[in-house]
Amino acid sequence: MVTQSMASDDAWLDELEARPQHPRLHGVIHGPLARPLRLGRRSKAFAQTTPGRIIVVMVLLTGMLLAAGLSMSQSMAGRNQSLDTVREATEPMSAAAHLLSTSLLRADTIAAGGFVQPGPLSHEDVQAYSAALDTAVSSAGEIYKGAVEANSPSSERIEELVGEIQRDLPVYAGLNERARVNQRMGNPVGVAYMSEASSIMRSRMQVAASEINALTRADVAKEMRRLSQPQWVPLSGLLAALGFLVLAQWWLWRVFRRRFNRGFLAGTLAVVVALTWAGVSNYQSWRNGSVGYEQAAQPWEELTAARIDALETRTDETFALLRRQSVVHSSRAFDGTYASVSEALATAEAYGGEQQLIDDARDALRTWAFDHNELVGALNSGSYDQAAALLASDRAAGEAPFRQLDAALSELIASSRQDTQTYIDASLDATRRVSAVVALLSVLAVMCTWLGIRRRLGEYL
Repeated sequence: MVTQSMASDDAWLDELEARPQHPRLHGVIHGPLARPLRLGRRSKAFAQTTPGRIIVVMVLLTGMLLAAGLSMSQSMAGRNQSLDTVREATEPMSAAAHLLSTSLLRADTIAAGGFVQPGPLSHEDVQAYSAALDTAVSSAGEIYKGAVEANSPSSERIEELVGEIQRDLPVYAGLNERARVNQRMGNPVGVAYMSEASSIMRSRMQVAASEINALTRADVAKEMRRLSQPQWVPLSGLLAALGFLVLAQWWLWRVFRRRFNRGFLAGTLAVVVALTWAGVSNYQSWRNGSVGYEQAAQPWEELTAARIDALETRTDETFALLRRQSVVHSSRAFDGTYASVSEALATAEAYGGEQQLIDDARDALRTWAFDHNELVGALNSGSYDQAAALLASDRAAGEAPFRQLDAALSELIASSRQDTQTYIDASLDATRRVSAVVALLSVLAVMCTWLGIRRRLGEYL
């Protein structure tokens, strides 16, 4: 009995030693994870063979080609979309900002000039005044719409400034209407109404319009600089994929002692074409969007600033007569305006502006300068009738020189804007279709490499 009991105890101890120390872990390893672990060991063993190494290399190569191609494709698609936003929203918003400034100043100049000539405004001046206000209203709406579509960091500020101008515009127009009614009735208070309206224009509306001008120009220039920078990261990805493809071919040559593989050569050619296409597109984008655009934008910016200076100076001349003030300040302002317009015309000429328009603008500027000197003399001597005749809208020899100058500057600005749009369109064309082509060539390279390796893999089956 004792011997049988001892044997039973020894058997129980043997069973206890045979049990695992961590039964739950042992159950998981030999239960649900048994099949994945066995598959992993077999995969590791297969990867150590020549066919396994080929498969691993091909999977890595496929991943690199697809990642590089899709990265470049997505980057190009994003650039194309951003350039389209510049073309359809940001640049038109900047042009509308210039129209807003000049339209407001033209309306103020015409309204002030109506108190210089005897009698009410002529039918042509009334139409020009109404057209200027209509253009200002439509330009403000275009600016607001462009700010919403562009969604730039300055969009919120631009929308706020446009709202301020839209609130002040009816007040300005109402004061001018009161001024015109009192003028027709012969009441001197009409000049006071007109002066108050012009004060709102100068101190509030024109200040807001100038800030909108600066913000929109800065947005266009910033976007064009950003979108013309080379895409170094996607390009380096394509270059790395090409290098790995070359290394894979060298490794295949070491394994099979065969120099060329048609599939790999075709894949290499596809990657080279994709890399070249993307590189040329980046160069064209940089050339058109940075160098070309900046050259085209410089005369446009100088001409718009010069035209605004000319309109402000013309209004100052009118108020100098209406208020019977000294024209010392007006003369200094005119000297600065003359220099600004002359420099803008010289820049436009240097960048290939239309020579006939430039010559006409210079002739009108010289005539305006002569008239201004006569105006200064007439005001200093108290000859207000002569001064009023000099500021009249018509001349015996034809249109007033200021209007000739303003018309010439307007046409030169429109021509310069077309040049800037041309470079934006060229940058857009450089990125168009590149996204789809690069993605297609990357997929083609993957297909070619797998077709090229198919025979080598077939030798082991």
